[in-house]
Amino acid sequence: MDALSALLSNAAPQANYFFSGNLCGSSSSDEHPGEGQLHLVRSGRLALYEQNSLTHTITEPTLIIFPSGKKHRLQSLTLEGCDIVCASLSFKDSPLYRALPSAIVIPLSKLPTLNSVVSLLFDEAFEPRYAQISVVSTLLELILLLLIRYLVDNKICQEGILAALSDPKLAKAIEVIHSQPDQPWTIESLAQHVGMSRARFAALFHQVIGQPPLRYLTESRLLLAQQLLLAGNPMKSVCLDVGYSSSVAFSRAFQRQFEQTPGQWLKQQ
Repeated sequence: MDALSALLSNAAPQANYFFSGNLCGSSSSDEHPGEGQLHLVRSGRLALYEQNSLTHTITEPTLIIFPSGKKHRLQSLTLEGCDIVCASLSFKDSPLYRALPSAIVIPLSKLPTLNSVVSLLFDEAFEPRYAQISVVSTLLELILLLLIRYLVDNKICQEGILAALSDPKLAKAIEVIHSQPDQPWTIESLAQHVGMSRARFAALFHQVIGQPPLRYLTESRLLLAQQLLLAGNPMKSVCLDVGYSSSVAFSRAFQRQFEQTPGQWLKQQ
């Protein structure tokens, strides 16, 4: 498993298609509160407002994504309106989800590797078909994955976990942290695994990702623990799965991270 695949497995991104057609007026994110959103503009001209401020004037086919549900509004600029596909997005709380930009706006002309998928998506979305919702949602999820790969390949993010994936040694460390969270990783063992000195590894990790290695390791383990608890796994097995030898040590770390015990957090959910 490569580092990005490991991150994606914990983030589990999903797209749920809810609209395709001609937007003649305006559409606000308030109509779908609490979720991320994806918009794929096929044609037309529209204004994009973020937090009530005009940020983009869209004049060509464009991919627009708000992973964490940032407040926004789309406003058609012509009487003919614009053809658009919309979906809600959901992610599991994870390092990848936390690292995504709050807004991503990229013309499709800059994403040539998505051409075939986007073409198929538009064919499916604008003509009534059997299983249309399932097919279009699946294609939108594929587009989302390809976009995240594009962000890494083209070094769009200059800091954080997506920036770290562009460095082979940091990517190798991230991959083992997420694929083997039950292992007793230390700064020394991670540095040795990627072939760096302890001091150089710790400094580079902190510089690029913005967290010391052990803080990132702890946060990643505990975010995974939340997912496992929500899935109904018993706390004793969750402790072992995320690298804690006892439920007491796990509970203490969980409470330091989230200011709640695992039981309190789970009850709240």
